[in-house]
Amino acid sequence: MIPVSQADLNAIFDKIKESSPERDPAWEGLESILNELQRKADKKIGIEFECGDCCKKVINGSELFLVKNFVVLVPARGDCLFMKVFSGGKLVDKQLLRAIIIPASRICAVEINPVQIDP
Repeated sequence: MIPVSQADLNAIFDKIKESSPERDPAWEGLESILNELQRKADKKIGIEFECGDCCKKVINGSELFLVKNFVVLVPARGDCLFMKVFSGGKLVDKQLLRAIIIPASRICAVEINPVQIDP
């Protein structure tokens, strides 16, 4: 898995900033909470979000950034994110990701140190 460089992240952030409306002020409080939670390097981050008729859960994030009305989640250097896609209450897909950009309005939950348990 090729790690995401800081230059790549900066390019992603610049594109989001250029193409997005102003950020929702409601996210200001969330950003300060998330920044505080990330101060300890041993924390892992998970996000549950909606995408059409599906629910997606991505885990193993190391850093989370709020850029305008989007959330960017990246894993630790050299690691990857794990995403599961659920539809109709059933697991329908699994993916490995280098990073993910999620519209903040679709987020259902931000989890700290989630533990994935498969049935």
